[in-house]
Amino acid sequence: MKFSPEKTTSIRQSGRFDHYGWLKGPLWLLVTGLLFIPLAAPAQVFWSVTDDSGRQNWILGTLHSDDPRLLDWPQPLVDALQKADRLALELKPDEAMAERLKQAMTCREQSLADRLPAPLLERLLTVLENDYRHDRDSADQLCLWAAALTLAAPPPASGMYMDMMLAWRGQGAGLELRALETVDEQIEFLSGLPDADQVVLIEKALDERDSHDALFNELVEIYLEGDLEQLALLSNRQLEKLPAHIANYFNEQGLEERNRRMLERARPWLEQGGLIIAVGALHLPGKDGLLALLANEGWQLQGIY
Repeated sequence: MKFSPEKTTSIRQSGRFDHYGWLKGPLWLLVTGLLFIPLAAPAQVFWSVTDDSGRQNWILGTLHSDDPRLLDWPQPLVDALQKADRLALELKPDEAMAERLKQAMTCREQSLADRLPAPLLERLLTVLENDYRHDRDSADQLCLWAAALTLAAPPPASGMYMDMMLAWRGQGAGLELRALETVDEQIEFLSGLPDADQVVLIEKALDERDSHDALFNELVEIYLEGDLEQLALLSNRQLEKLPAHIANYFNEQGLEERNRRMLERARPWLEQGGLIIAVGALHLPGKDGLLALLANEGWQLQGIY
């Protein structure tokens, strides 16, 4: 169902944010944007999670982007933020998280020039300089996974990602903010691929620069329709362009393992009630998705939109 103006509350905010400081948005895009997730649930992105004792929780699939269309929220989500006691995100967006991520992205002992062939290095540094406004010297110090991460999403316009706005709105409503993962856990996942595979991700991102804007516009439009099936199909098309072993790594480590870990962290808060879980939309569906995992534990799920 398309988000209509009469059913949404506009929560827009302007201003530019340091790209490194809030790179969690592209981080999640790299993880979820390449995953195929077989569906076993209706195509909705916001769900009520209850049990027979009357405990009320919610789960929201988000899109980690700063597209302003994503900051117009349906009224049921606004209402849930007023009723909830705590909000659990993949990461808690604070200065400590941003600083840890910025430090981890820099590989001072070995530059990109030491690890990439000259033609590929020049292509990469030119894009980072012209499109992402990174000076060449600092860009050359990026880790391979961090370079791939930076290229995984279009250059940020405002830097106000949907997840960050959720955190700010939740804090404003007096909710406790919780993290379902740590920055180090996400960094370990992204840096876990061999260097050769990380180079493949860089090459793929550079080769598809011309189609980036169209791809992300399609991604946002599908999300606004609440169509998880089409999101999965779009992700599948991206995944098919990768070698099978890289695709399997993203599927097994980036999806299945992370879903189990996030549910384990969320379980005690779910038992208290009043929890909103907000994670990338592609973590919800499939037999190993959070919706199925919650149902297997006896929770009753009902789609809201």
